Amino acid sequence: MASSSKPVFVLVPGAAQNPAHFAYLLHLLSSQGYGVLSALLPTLGATAPVTAEDDAEYIRSRMLLPVLNLEKHDVIMISHSYSGMPASAAARGLGKADRAAEGKKTSVLGQIFIASMLPRGGDGKDAVAMFGGQMPPHIQVDEAENLIKCADPIPPLYHDVSPILAEASVLSCINHGWTAFTSPCPAASWDAEAFKGRCAYIRTLNDRAVPYEAQNMILHATGQEWITRDIETGHCPQLAAPEKLSSIILELAKHFEAM
Repeated sequence: MASSSKPVFVLVPGAAQNPAHFAYLLHLLSSQGYGVLSALLPTLGATAPVTAEDDAEYIRSRMLLPVLNLEKHDVIMISHSYSGMPASAAARGLGKADRAAEGKKTSVLGQIFIASMLPRGGDGKDAVAMFGGQMPPHIQVDEAENLIKCADPIPPLYHDVSPILAEASVLSCINHGWTAFTSPCPAASWDAEAFKGRCAYIRTLNDRAVPYEAQNMILHATGQEWITRDIETGHCPQLAAPEKLSSIILELAKHFEAM
């Protein structure tokens, strides 16, 4: 198969992370002939009231539709942690059946979530409600600056990453806008008919930020059947085990391509 006929991986970084945190993973995927694209979410570093819906609109208009409509490539979307919420919302109406009904030949072939939050959205509730009314203990809220912060990100996020890479990853973090978590969650697409059998969830077994048990609860709460894969890392497998993660993503991609 020619590389030009392969889909493009659109990777949406999670809270406080930027595309540089996924650089080696993206290199591994592109080394297999896939296109890759990532970008910084509007809510990163946003002291102004930038919402989760703003993130979803950015992902859709600046990351998905240009690849689908202008470059004419199919997409496989990858999201991590927080970004599972706006990324899935951004894909609404862009599934293969949806696009075919509109006479369009390109679509989002599948969605891959890595230790992601999965609110159904569209009901006016925010992400804080999903956490039971309070943020996880490693996150501190600075309401004056409208940011969430983590005094020491290594224990919850990078405990299984080599020390030099963990320190560099901390240097590369950007505090996330608090409004992303207090604004209504946009309606997800993982429960849409067009994405039946086209959504996968990669569980991180040694996760200290979103524990494995919590990930299973997140999946169960959706009421959907998921393709699941497990990886023996903490919250950031793209740094702790990028080769293993890339092999899982490539296997899932081939499944979505064949459907």
